Amino acid sequence: MIVNLPKKDDPFKENIEKITRELANQSFPELDENEQKEHFEKIKENLPKLEDKIRELIDSLKTDILSCDTKQILDYFSALYSFSTPDTVAVDMDSDRSFKLDYLHSLITAISSSNSKECDEKILHNIDETLEKLKIQSLLYLMFTSDFNGEPNQIKFLQSLHHMVVRGDSYSEHKIQMCRELFSKFDEVLKSKYNITSNALIDELINIANYPIKNLEIQKKYFDEMMMAHKDFVQQAEQIHSEEESAAFLEKYKQSDSLKHTNDKLQKIHDETGVSFNDSIFKIHETSLPHEILEQLSIGLGENTDFQNGKIEYFPTNNTHIYDKPIVKISEEYYCYNSASMYYNLQSLLENILLDMIPQNKHQKNYYKKKGEYLEDQSLELIQQILPGCDVYKNLKYGVDDEVDGIVIYDNHIFIIESKSNKFTLGARQGDINKIKRNTKDIVEKAYQQAIRAKKYILSNELVEFRNKNKKTVLTINRKDINNIYLINATLEPLNHISSDLSSLKEFGFIQDDEWIWSIYLNDLRIISEIIELPSEFLVYIERRIKYNDFPQIKMAEEIDIFGYFLSEGLYFDDIDFPKSGFMLNIDSSFSKNIDLYYHWKEGALNEVQKKPAFFDGCKNNIKFLVEKIEKTNKKNFSILTKFLLSLDCYTHELIKEQITLIIKSQRTDFHTYIDNANIGVVFVSKKIYTYDQLYQQCELYAYERKINNWFVIIIDNDSIDFEQFYYENKPSELLEEKVAGLKKYRLQQTLEAKKKVGRNETCPCGSGKKYKK
Repeated sequence: MIVNLPKKDDPFKENIEKITRELANQSFPELDENEQKEHFEKIKENLPKLEDKIRELIDSLKTDILSCDTKQILDYFSALYSFSTPDTVAVDMDSDRSFKLDYLHSLITAISSSNSKECDEKILHNIDETLEKLKIQSLLYLMFTSDFNGEPNQIKFLQSLHHMVVRGDSYSEHKIQMCRELFSKFDEVLKSKYNITSNALIDELINIANYPIKNLEIQKKYFDEMMMAHKDFVQQAEQIHSEEESAAFLEKYKQSDSLKHTNDKLQKIHDETGVSFNDSIFKIHETSLPHEILEQLSIGLGENTDFQNGKIEYFPTNNTHIYDKPIVKISEEYYCYNSASMYYNLQSLLENILLDMIPQNKHQKNYYKKKGEYLEDQSLELIQQILPGCDVYKNLKYGVDDEVDGIVIYDNHIFIIESKSNKFTLGARQGDINKIKRNTKDIVEKAYQQAIRAKKYILSNELVEFRNKNKKTVLTINRKDINNIYLINATLEPLNHISSDLSSLKEFGFIQDDEWIWSIYLNDLRIISEIIELPSEFLVYIERRIKYNDFPQIKMAEEIDIFGYFLSEGLYFDDIDFPKSGFMLNIDSSFSKNIDLYYHWKEGALNEVQKKPAFFDGCKNNIKFLVEKIEKTNKKNFSILTKFLLSLDCYTHELIKEQITLIIKSQRTDFHTYIDNANIGVVFVSKKIYTYDQLYQQCELYAYERKINNWFVIIIDNDSIDFEQFYYENKPSELLEEKVAGLKKYRLQQTLEAKKKVGRNETCPCGSGKKYKK
């Protein structure tokens, strides 16, 4: 039986193709290069006014900050912009609170103030409103000044924008895990000077970051005791009926056991915690950090002088020390006003501590080399977790003296892995085009060239060999066994929109071969390894992810946005005719929202249980169970079949599952489906009627009819799944022509029979095996 797959409605595709047709019928004048420059210069004529507006807003902030107590301002806005409740987490994730807190933190530590006057509500409100206005004007300024050689530059704008408003590159648990793994290699160095291990150091930095919450819990204890005392006081006071009784009652209450008991309880809280009721919740009361490290991570008011330097003083993207020094020191007391910053910058904080201890001439040998080795090991380990049972080879040599960091083989797929632990420097993060070019050459282009070279070597001969460091051959690859070769570049720092839009690097002369590499930040790979449920899902993802680079008209901000879109929508654009020019589709981060919520729930920020996102999660009757069983056979070329099955849409999954159920119930013997452009056909058959020769001939007939070479037979039993693969050349054959003609005639007869009236107790022509009942 043939299962016909009706064309599925695809509103997304239909809308894009409608836009394509409309654009084709319209004519838009294109500006030449000189006209574009002239147009951009006219826009920039308004810059002086915009700069003056920004300076006015910054001066207003400085005036308000200097008018009252700095600590009160920091206390107020750190609480306002830091804390979330389970009900507000989802909204706060998308807010600009971190930008505002970071800016305020930078500005206050850049200007010195000794004013102890209490801030009134109006001043605090003005500061909040001015920060919002400054954000909007600063974004406009970045838009108008993001040019390179006199022309607007998208890379510069996106990178400047990201640096200004986006905070964090990992979920907290992943950032901590990565730091524990990486810096454990340097325990001896830390113990030699500070008598502390990397884990103990990380624990204490996290402890400091969590101080506000712990202090808040202590303040609640004070509050609860005083509320109980107040309740008791009110109950006693209700018995008073005159002023004389009131005065006597107050004198008596001052000497009462209940008041003494309350004071004792409050004193006990102080003795146990060292925290007073009036203390700032951001104050660090006690820490096991070595004093030298505490000082290294602290900044005093007026010490953040670099923040003033720039074309516009105190502009949001100016250099600031708050990320290297997240602790504020005021009058010999230490405060953690920005806990999130401690998590976001944990890796760089630890790196700075280590590099200060290691002589500069030994940085490469004693730090950067080990850092690179960690990235190589960890990226291969994560790939191995995604593809259990794969073969992993590390640090291979080939040819005369060429190297590759790693090769992973899974079924007929080869993954060439390069790892680049170079830093994406501050200047590059701020949008300096020359530094972006220099950094991406080291981080992406070199990895790309190394991976391309290895791939060309693999394809250069029928058999190729790879050696280990001892010159022993440890891997031989037969070109005939290869179905796909994927290039992967693992990085230790996120490249954000650059990784998600590698085509943008072509303007630097990079990524010039007719080939793409998947450049992936280690912690993004970690997320993917935790969410992917089946190895074949990853094969579909990486194939579509690399292909995604062929569609520069589609923009997504970061890797996890792309991955979220894959889980939800499939990330398949091959069948869409996009406009060749004058069109760009920005897909927002909403598709990764459920990933964010899942990890926030895991971290305890949400009360409501969040289900782990999954591929085909919205398709209730998917056939992932079938894919998993086929994977477990581990037969050669199984992944061709599993990728094919996962590439089918939800409707087809449901249809196949329904037909499999009928086969298991003996209500159907077989059915088959195919996709022309994939050159694959699949026959599903009951094990009860399976014979190799018969099915080989049956598939040969299907192959000749459809001109599809690759055919798989999935053999279904009640409790097991197996498969066979057949390949046919489909050369001209008179015999097969006759058989195909006979098959078509038979199908026509079956169709005509099915249209006849079915009598009582006759077998239903639907193929279910059931008898028709009137």
